[in-house]
Amino acid sequence: MNSNKAFEELRLFVIGHGLPKTDMALFGTLCPYCGKTDRIRPLEHPDDLSPTMTSEDLRAYEGLWKHFAASEGSLGVCKFCQNPLRLNGNGRAETLYQ
Repeated sequence: MNSNKAFEELRLFVIGHGLPKTDMALFGTLCPYCGKTDRIRPLEHPDDLSPTMTSEDLRAYEGLWKHFAASEGSLGVCKFCQNPLRLNGNGRAETLYQ
């Protein structure tokens, strides 16, 4: 899958499904897109969303998660600019692709 297309699909999926479901901000984590430091929210792992999504939506989210998440990392979203991003585990957020 083309990374640009996958990025936009993930972005629209997150917005359309109101993700993340929890409202926990990662303060001090800088958004690589807009520079805000108080708007980053971690996205739920696909396993944590199984009771709240249809199986088709869950498969789509799992595919996007696997496409972008590093082996030990996770994904997040900036609730200011609405861009998904990679959380690398040491308190840094990175763009999903170069």
